[in-house]
Amino acid sequence: MSPGDRGGNASLLATLPTRRMRRKLARCIPQLDFEDGDPPSYLFVSGRANRCNPPGVECVYFCETEAVADAEYRRQWQGTPGADQPRLTYFAMVDLARIIDLGDEMTLGALDLTDEDLFGTWRGRSEPTRLQGIGLAISRQASISAIRYPSAAARSAGMSGFNVVVFRASVCAPDSLEILGRSGDSLERWP
Repeated sequence: MSPGDRGGNASLLATLPTRRMRRKLARCIPQLDFEDGDPPSYLFVSGRANRCNPPGVECVYFCETEAVADAEYRRQWQGTPGADQPRLTYFAMVDLARIIDLGDEMTLGALDLTDEDLFGTWRGRSEPTRLQGIGLAISRQASISAIRYPSAAARSAGMSGFNVVVFRASVCAPDSLEILGRSGDSLERWP
């Protein structure tokens, strides 16, 4: 199945094993970029391509632990003038009935994904990657709302850890993603 095979990806999604995710997630972002938002938003979506989404797909990336969020942030800004800029770490609580777990061997086998698919370069490619094709298919339906996948930044740092990408259009009640404030108050929420 090629990444651009939308019908193939959509039909494959219907047969994939999924699981529930109910947990706290972490994210680090540049504080000044957050403050420049109009209005500032913890759930800002740029629509830019990333590891699990092609351009134009609205999603937000989190990490399962603060340590992985730190590794992801450091890797993104390493060697740039922004490496020492102030950053903001925040947390979200998710309750998602169906996610695709790429930490599960059965799921990896069903998708025929390799280490290159999980950890290889996605920037600057002329064609969408396999993960971006799967993300596109998820963004076009409302049954599966996220992908859990191994963190390349954590792997480079010599630790294990996972990221979670949540697709905005696929988060439908009773599923939820909410940004935690003081005493567990919700600052922002999908849906």
